[in-house]
Formats: sequence, structure tokens, C-alpha cells
Amino acid sequence: MTINMPLKNLRVLDLSRIWAGPYATKLLSDLGAEVIKLESLRVYDSHRGPVNPNPGIVSYPDADPGENPWNRNGWFNCLHMNKYGITLELTTPQGKETFEKLLSISDVIVENFRQGSLERLGYPYEIIRSIRPDIIYASMPAFGNTGPWKKYLAYGIGQEQLSGMAHMTGYDNEGPIKSGINHGDPITGSHAAGVILAALRYRKHTGEGMYLDVSQQESAVSLIGGELLKYQVGNEEPIRIGNKSNIYCPHNVYPSKGDDEWITIAVTDNNQWKMLLTKINSKELVKYSSYDFTSRKVNESEIDKIISDWSINYDKYELTHILQSLGIPSAPVMGAPDLFTDPHYIHRETFETVKHAEAGEHIYPGIPWKMSQTQNEIKSASPLLGEHHEQIYGDLLGLSKKQLAELLDSGTIGYKPTGSRIF
Repeated sequence: MTINMPLKNLRVLDLSRIWAGPYATKLLSDLGAEVIKLESLRVYDSHRGPVNPNPGIVSYPDADPGENPWNRNGWFNCLHMNKYGITLELTTPQGKETFEKLLSISDVIVENFRQGSLERLGYPYEIIRSIRPDIIYASMPAFGNTGPWKKYLAYGIGQEQLSGMAHMTGYDNEGPIKSGINHGDPITGSHAAGVILAALRYRKHTGEGMYLDVSQQESAVSLIGGELLKYQVGNEEPIRIGNKSNIYCPHNVYPSKGDDEWITIAVTDNNQWKMLLTKINSKELVKYSSYDFTSRKVNESEIDKIISDWSINYDKYELTHILQSLGIPSAPVMGAPDLFTDPHYIHRETFETVKHAEAGEHIYPGIPWKMSQTQNEIKSASPLLGEHHEQIYGDLLGLSKKQLAELLDSGTIGYKPTGSRIF
């Protein structure tokens, strides 16, 4: 049986950078789309890192930037597997001509530049549509393409604060705490991939393309809908509660045996509470045995202390298996070594070993879903800067070797950055 990927015949021209846009196109490439990652030699993807980084940065293999650090950065190499990589300067006549040829044979174009950047280069949606009438154009600026803030510059690091998310995260009687990861970026990427698929479905039925205005900020705001409703109904602001819960108790992260080892435990009903008590078998907890959620919540600090004194005597995996066998939600808090050696992840083939031409062989997160009728695998490592010029410009566009040489000599395309970019 021949197995075809769902998006096998889809071509995506990817101008996006950093995380949100590249994650959207990664999802599409993992589904089989032909994604062409287009970068400028002057302003290449920031996740490649600076031209002259300091040694010791852990995002490089063995903390060594190497001779061509822009090809060795783990951030970039994790997000761009299964993609082609080319460079092109859109500020030159040759670059514009070549770009328009690429547009004419692409189904989708994705960018997450500052609002209006592509338009200032001479390519508003109307011009792009005149080149490829049925194209799907996904634009992903920080604040969308309309509104008072549309021209403001922002990155994922500020989205939690501007969305209201950071106002809710932190511990009792303390200030806001950033979650530790820029949630807005991958959420926006997921939203963008989804709406691109919806637009492609629309095109399939109507023959018409579409302009997609995807606000990174609004994607982040969409995550806190429940708290917004709570404020509207009761004029009540969320209280920072750390790892606790407003509807479950006990609900926290507890110490386990070892150095800095932890387990999460969440008791979601009274039956689970009684089951937990039978395992802890603590005299101190006897007085709480008949307590419902409300009563437990009042005494949460004391209960958490007793559970912590008990949980620290167990290995986090051992205790997880004990509690899960009783139907009590629990899980070990995993670090990187745990992720790579966990039997469940190994069985599921969650991680894949990928060999990169300059970064070497390393383990990367694989494709996070299984589909019975498709090949679920990483087919190629992330591209070197300009790696696929011959395949895209030569084989796909039909440019001759002489034309390719002219583009290279003029600096319109290349293999090395033209500036000493610092991030």
C-alpha cells in the first residue's frame, strides 16, 4: 500500500522567524507539506543565533558554536526539520523577480514580521494575490494588522504579560511570575496552522484564496477565557495560587526521594481523598479523613505538609505507579534525563535521532501524533543556511547554473550571513 502524507501536494513559502511562524509551518511540514524556508542573509532567523557568539552557550552542541554557528543552534534545528532552506534578498530587482516566481507556484505564504514589513518591500496582499490569485496568505504580527498597536514590536516574552496570563501566575502574596516559557508563540503557531488548513478547505470548495490576520497577542488572550468570564460574572480578579487549585485539594507538587525530585498529586473527589489516606496511613491526617473539598481547602497548608513528609520517602516513579493504580491523578516532574529514558516515551517513539550536517547526531522531539495511514517520521534535518538553492531555484524554478551564479555573485542569495548580527 502506498502511504501518502495528508498535505503531500501543498507548497508553503515560509518567511517567518523565531517561534510562532516556524512552529506553524513545522506542523504543516510534519503533515507532508513542502515548506520552503526563505531567509535574508542580512536579517536571517534569530533562532540561528549571532554570527560571533560567545563560547559556552548551551544551545550549541557541546556548548561549542563552531565555525558556522548559524547552522548549529539547537533552537533553530529543532523547529525546522522536514523543511527546505534558501536565502534571498527582496531588496534587489533580481531578488524581487525570483521571489515572485516562488509566489506564483506556492499555495501558502506565511510571515510573522512586524506589521507592514512585507508591504513596505512592495508586497501588500493585493500584489501577492495578483501574482497567485488563489494563494493563502497568513500574516502573524504581534498585535494583528489593525488597531492602535498594530505597528508595535513584540516577542513571545511579552505576550504573557500583555494577555493577562502573568497576572495570574505566581505564589500567595507575591508578584507575578513568568511561566518560564513563551506560551504565546506555540499557541499562535498552532492557531495559524489550523486556520491555514481551514482556508485551504475553503479554497478547495470555492477556488478562492484568503488573507489570514493572525494576532499573536489575541492567541495568548484566548487561553484565559475562564478567568475573564469569572470577572464579568462576579467582578472577581484571579488570586495567585502557585501550584494549588480552586476546585481540587490537595493539588500540588510534592518532594520525592532524591535531590530536587518531585511528584504532582491532584485529588479530584472525595473517593480519591479516602484512597490517598489509606496509603499515607498518617495519624496526623485522621482528623481530616471525613473532610470534603471545602474543609480540606481551609486546612490545605497542614495537609500539604503531611503529604510532603510522606512523599519524600518514595521514588517519584514508584509513587506515581502506586497512586495511578488507585485512580489518583499523579505524575513525576521530569527533567531532560527523565524524558530521554522514560519507558513510555521510548515505547511511543516520542523522540527521534536526527543527523545534521554541521550539528551532528542528536535526539529531537519527534512528530507528536500518530496517524494510521501516513508515515510518521522526521525525513530531514533542519536546513543549513541556503542549503537547498539548487533544488529550489534550479530544479523547481528552472534557473540555469549561470543564473544561479549571477544570483550568488550579486549577493541576492548566499550561504553565509552578510552582517555581524547581535541579538
